[in-house]
Amino acid sequence: MEKALNELKVEVIVRPLHPWRKLLTVVPRYLDLWHIRKFARQRNISLIHCCDLWMSGYMLRLARSLNIPSILHVRIPVSPRDIRKFHCDSATRIIAISKRIADNLILAGISQDKVWQIDDGVDTEFFSPEKSRKNILREQYSLDGQMLVGVVRIDGFKRQLDFLKASREVLKQRGNSVLFFVIGEVHSQSYLNKMKNYIHEAGMENQVILTDRRNDMPEVISSLDILVSLSGGSVMFEAMAAGKTVISAGFTPKKYSYHIQDGKTGFLIESREPADLAEAIKKLIDSPHLRDEIGNNARQWALKELTHTKMAQKTQQLYSRMLPVYCEPVQR
Repeated sequence: MEKALNELKVEVIVRPLHPWRKLLTVVPRYLDLWHIRKFARQRNISLIHCCDLWMSGYMLRLARSLNIPSILHVRIPVSPRDIRKFHCDSATRIIAISKRIADNLILAGISQDKVWQIDDGVDTEFFSPEKSRKNILREQYSLDGQMLVGVVRIDGFKRQLDFLKASREVLKQRGNSVLFFVIGEVHSQSYLNKMKNYIHEAGMENQVILTDRRNDMPEVISSLDILVSLSGGSVMFEAMAAGKTVISAGFTPKKYSYHIQDGKTGFLIESREPADLAEAIKKLIDSPHLRDEIGNNARQWALKELTHTKMAQKTQQLYSRMLPVYCEPVQR
C-alpha cells in the first residue's frame, strides 16, 4: 500500500503509536502526540481522519489544538459507555461501516446528523478469482482433493473456538474429505493455547492447520473453498471478490445484512451455535454447484457494491462537504 501511494506521489509517513488509554504509556503517548502535531503544522493539515477507535485520543487532541475538523471511523458496535469512554461525540463526523453500526451509534446517543455510513471496500483486482492460478495451500501442505474451509485471525473476539467446535462436528461425518485452516496473525497467545488444547483433545491435529501470519492473503483466500466469518470484517468482502462462498455466522442479523444475502451472495446464520455452523458447512461441501453459484454471485456483487474506489469516492465526498465549512488556517 505504501509503495503504491508513493508511486502516485502521495506522501506517506509511518509512525507507530503507543496505546492512548494505558497508564504506562502516559509519557510516550504525549511524545507521539507532539511529533504528530509538529508534522501536521508543517504540512498545514486541514482535516484528521482516525481509522481506529482505540487511537481516537490522538485525533481529538490534534483536532482541538489545531482547530481542524475530525472524522472517526467506527467498525464495531459500541455501547453508550464506549461512547463516553472514547469521547466519540467530540468528533466532527463519524463514519460507520454498516447500517447496523450506524443505527447502534445513534441509539447510543450520537446525533444522526453526525453519522455517515460508508461501507468498507476491497480492491477487486487484488482479490479476484484469477489472482492465483495455482492453489497455494494445496501446494504448500501437499494436499490433494480435500475441501478447504478457513477462518482468519486468532483472537477470542473472533470466536475461533466456535469454528473448531463446528469443524469437529463436520469431521464426524466427512472425515478426511475436508481440512480446516485458521489463518493469520496471533493476537492472543492464551487464546491460541486454548485452541491448541481443544484440537489435541478432539484428535484433530491432522485435520486443522494453523498457518500463522501470511503475506499472501489474496492467494490464500483464492485457495479456500469456503471462508467462515464469526465476527464480520472486510475479509468477507475479500473472499466475495475472489468468488468464494462466505458463511457469516452468529454476528449480523439478517435485517442488517446488505452484502451477505443468504443463499444468494453467501450464507448467513443468525445462530451462534457451532452445530448450526456445522450444518451450513456440510451443505456447501455436498453442493459444488451451489458453491459455484454463490461464489459467482458474490464476485458480481463485489464488483458492483464493494469496490475500494466506491468507498474512496464516498469518503472524498464527506471530506469535500466538511472542509469548506470547518476548515480554518492552522495556527502556527
